[in-house]
Amino acid sequence: MLNKLLKYDLKYMIKNMSVFYILSIFFAITTRILFNMNQSVMIKILSQISVGCMFAMIANTLINTIMRSWIRFSSSLYKDESYLTHTLPVSKNDLYNSKFIQTLIFFIVGFLIILLSLFIAYYSKDNWISLTNYIKTITTGLNMSTSFFITMAIIVIFLEIFNAIQCGFLGIILGHKKNNGKVGYSILFGFIIYLIAQLIILGLVFIYGLFDSTVMELFKTATINIDVNAFKVLAIVSSLLYLVIITIMSLICKNELNKGVNIE
Repeated sequence: MLNKLLKYDLKYMIKNMSVFYILSIFFAITTRILFNMNQSVMIKILSQISVGCMFAMIANTLINTIMRSWIRFSSSLYKDESYLTHTLPVSKNDLYNSKFIQTLIFFIVGFLIILLSLFIAYYSKDNWISLTNYIKTITTGLNMSTSFFITMAIIVIFLEIFNAIQCGFLGIILGHKKNNGKVGYSILFGFIIYLIAQLIILGLVFIYGLFDSTVMELFKTATINIDVNAFKVLAIVSSLLYLVIITIMSLICKNELNKGVNIE
């Protein structure tokens, strides 16, 4: 049954997100074409318009992935659609798992679409060399491998945003336990939960720093001229902590859903 639930959730997201995917790639292609044409005044104007549209669609891809995930979660569990959802022979855990997996899939897809759009618009041998040299300059100065730097940057950003999405899920669940002002409470609770999650991660990193002096230096010094190993350790520890927080919050969400749902 989880597969069937996931299928309907994916159809919803595809219907709402495909336009942003298509437009992102479309404007990336037009940007690429215009950049390769003779740069007359009109072509330059059209190029900048195309670039602006492409970045607008990229931003919308990310923002709407987050917003649509929250809207889908709320509508299928608490709005009119929920009357059908809660008559299905499925557990609350499966309902949540479907939304969790759907969000994860489209967050990854959206991220890949963004990278593809940027690649189409800007890739060239010279641009690639310039980008890699710039990154190598940073990583060499930090005495860090380029692959590690890029990988950890992507992972931390990904987990940070996904954690924020799940904070929104828990905020929606708690907000809809109220009799009035459910949307307002959902936003408030989601924001508070996000702050708590960030403080927990910061606190755990601090505790870890009690046993690792290189990490503790990040809390003590205002300069950046410190042991680079601290940044490596911080990136790895933060990623692991985000995974733990996401897992625990998922269990909390399921537990709260199993306590009962107040349909609007």
